[in-house]
Amino acid sequence: MSSKRTIVLMGILLALVIGYVAKPLWDPAVRGSVLPVVEEPPLAGTNRISGLTIERDAKGRWVANFEYFYTGAPPAAQLRIGLARSMNAQTEKSLAGQVFTYAPTQRGSHRASVELYRPHTAEAITTNQVVVQLHARGEVLLTEQVAQTINWPDFQTWALEVELANKTADELLDRAAQQIDVGDRASLSQAKTLLERLVRQNAQFDPAYVELARVAMKSKWGPEGLHEAERLLLSALQIRPDGVDAKILLGYVHAHQGRYKLAENMFTEASQTETKNLWLWANWGELLAMQGKSHGAADKYREALGRPRTHDRYDRARLEAYRQLIALLERQKDLDGMEALYKQQAAEFGPGSCSNSEYSRFLLQQRGDTAGAIALAREVLNQRCTDRTTREVLGMALYVDWANATTSDRSESLNQARVFLPTGPRLMYLLATGDRTAGAAKQLVASGESIDQRDNAQVNALAYALQARDYAATLRLLRLGARPDATVSFEDIPVALLPVLSRDHDGIRLLRRAGVDYSKIRYRGVSALDYARQTGDRRLMETLDPKLRSI
Repeated sequence: MSSKRTIVLMGILLALVIGYVAKPLWDPAVRGSVLPVVEEPPLAGTNRISGLTIERDAKGRWVANFEYFYTGAPPAAQLRIGLARSMNAQTEKSLAGQVFTYAPTQRGSHRASVELYRPHTAEAITTNQVVVQLHARGEVLLTEQVAQTINWPDFQTWALEVELANKTADELLDRAAQQIDVGDRASLSQAKTLLERLVRQNAQFDPAYVELARVAMKSKWGPEGLHEAERLLLSALQIRPDGVDAKILLGYVHAHQGRYKLAENMFTEASQTETKNLWLWANWGELLAMQGKSHGAADKYREALGRPRTHDRYDRARLEAYRQLIALLERQKDLDGMEALYKQQAAEFGPGSCSNSEYSRFLLQQRGDTAGAIALAREVLNQRCTDRTTREVLGMALYVDWANATTSDRSESLNQARVFLPTGPRLMYLLATGDRTAGAAKQLVASGESIDQRDNAQVNALAYALQARDYAATLRLLRLGARPDATVSFEDIPVALLPVLSRDHDGIRLLRRAGVDYSKIRYRGVSALDYARQTGDRRLMETLDPKLRSI
């Protein structure tokens, strides 16, 4: 036992001795003194920079390309690349914003490509020179420069460009599609810029043409936008003849151009694929509904809803199928069917989804369930869906709650209602859109609110109803005392003249049945009938004065 212990101790002692003897080999401090670093002698020749050219790559980045020869002396020299505003960049003071990009040097001849970065300024700036220097120990040893005008955008725009340059084409496409879904002018403009960027980078990227078609329709809805969209979609199909998304959207365009057979052909072709694009069925249903084929339309909408949810951008098509099918059932006065669909939609997308705003309105105006409408609208808002519709429905429900309350604490509902939907013309119009809510409008009028008050746009409740061609709301407002001869707009136009200007024949007939005498409705000395005569619209004249039909 003792002999084994002796062997172990001797082994440890031997290891310590070997470690001490070998210390200079592994201790950096000792090694440095024993084996000093010997600098390599400089290469023959002189340091030089040559062949400086500037280009913009496929991602839009500015790049300096050049050759250099470095002898190795002085040691630790660096290449320094900068931008200059002036055409004379020999001094560092002329360098724009003192922005430099540094690159390491290697002995011998080399080719380098270095990205140029924008000067440190908030506003837009133009540089005219690119300078490459060999720099060591605070001293400029060599300078090579070339004239190159670069118009740098403001910092915010440039930062966005840098961000986009690092994204893939599919990522940019998704971003553009999201902006199109938002749909306001600024978002559509941003989407168009992104899509044009994609086309510049790759003219064969067909999905960009499909999304540009959506931009055209949303920004120029009507014959012009539809024609532009059609041409863009034909370009996409020229690039990829089997493009399913392009065919589906082209079918939608043809439907709204009244070319129903062509639309049917596009949808039929698309249905023979394994596409997950639910817009096929939503748009096909709309095509049939436009032709008065309600049952066929309902079948297509149900086809969209019967397919698995994809949890992507096609969810919007699913929501559209819900919306359109519910509208069909509403025209059929199938309230139970509507509620079943609302509940199904809430189960799929969650009670806090923005889409439940219309379910809340349904509970309020169709079912008379004020408490349920308030609870659902609040849940939607609590999920940070702050869209205007939800706030308006909650406001309407709170006004109804106030109007129906009999206890002393009814003022709490009124106070909250004013927060979500302030009193004014739009409130009066919205309350007039249903029999169950019109009573609240009646109480507001009894409490002193004017039924004819105008908002900042100089529009009153009756004008809102006529502009929306909501004839039921128009009648309710008339019963509440709204005056057809009240004036609106900054031009003080009589409300009764609005359907004349928009050639809304049903609106004119409704007002005539309500007692409006169009021979007495005048604007700037011209009667409504005189206006119709000036337009030469015979049908409009006959609608205003049925006696003219026998002449």
